[in-house]
Amino acid sequence: MQAERYGNRRFLRGVLAIVVVVTTVVLAEGATRLFWRVRYGVPLSRPDSVLVALYPELRQLTWKAEDLRGLDPVKILFLGGSVLHPAWGNVEQELRERLTVRMGRPVVVFNMAEIAHTSRDSAVKYRALEGRHFDLVVFYHGINEARANNVPRDLFRPDYSHYAWYDAVRALETCRESPWLMVPCTLRFLAVRLKDDLGLVDYVSMDAPRTEWVAYGAEIKSASTFEANLRSIVALAGARGEPVLAMTFATYVPDDYSLGSFNARKLDYTLHLSPIEMWGIPPNVLAAVGRHNEIVKNLAAEAPRVHLVDQASAMPKEGRYFNDVCHLTAGGSALFVENMLGTVVELVSPTNAPD
Repeated sequence: MQAERYGNRRFLRGVLAIVVVVTTVVLAEGATRLFWRVRYGVPLSRPDSVLVALYPELRQLTWKAEDLRGLDPVKILFLGGSVLHPAWGNVEQELRERLTVRMGRPVVVFNMAEIAHTSRDSAVKYRALEGRHFDLVVFYHGINEARANNVPRDLFRPDYSHYAWYDAVRALETCRESPWLMVPCTLRFLAVRLKDDLGLVDYVSMDAPRTEWVAYGAEIKSASTFEANLRSIVALAGARGEPVLAMTFATYVPDDYSLGSFNARKLDYTLHLSPIEMWGIPPNVLAAVGRHNEIVKNLAAEAPRVHLVDQASAMPKEGRYFNDVCHLTAGGSALFVENMLGTVVELVSPTNAPD
């Protein structure tokens, strides 16, 4: 009898321990989801959408689709940095207007381009768009990756997690992999923020390279990462039946360029927005862009569903088209769109739709 009572007590203690563990996990998970809801607006029932915490531009998928419901628009996805962003040029608006006239249909551009973003951001965002279909995916990157090179070889990380930003991106990607349990990835995310705030990790700044490290930018460590990110986008686009328009990255540097002349606004740029030194030493930056452009052209030559527009060659090297080394004036945006318009029309025409 005593042994039976002892066995019952052990059973009850085991059940109680399980209840405590389960209750703790449920409460922790609930608190975690509440954190994402209050701090970043992530729906409690959609923890898999946690990437909007770092990429709020993903919300366009909802409100732009609702605005055009029932209109059967041409849907184009922009993947890029600030050159394609509406705050830094008119490429999106120019393309929408001209393509609408040519196609006789409404056009919506889901613009995922953001300031300082690299091909790594675009690869992450494109993966997150699972279940959505676009008539065309436009890829335009090249210069922001150059900043990632301004770090000693032993500190460089292929996923760019030598930046706090990309270390946080890596943490949130694990949230998407197991959205049913958000606590582990949330702790990883908060740990990155804490390490950055306290200076416990020597992260690279997203704003400008360190003066003492800019010489390291001569080694184009970003090339393999850039290629891997572009290949992942191309492979995923192939699986989704979406054509890709990849464009080389256009730059313009006056022969008399210097940081002093730029800051004094003595060059023929129109607005003088961002000096090249925001990305590194000018020759190193241009070398990195050139290497990235080679990757774009080589991949377009070998992948049937990737179509190339060589903006680097097509854009005239004149200040009336550029506000700085890469950002475009209104006239530059118009010419940029003219360079790509014929290819875009061909790719989004119904006769070009995949079988």
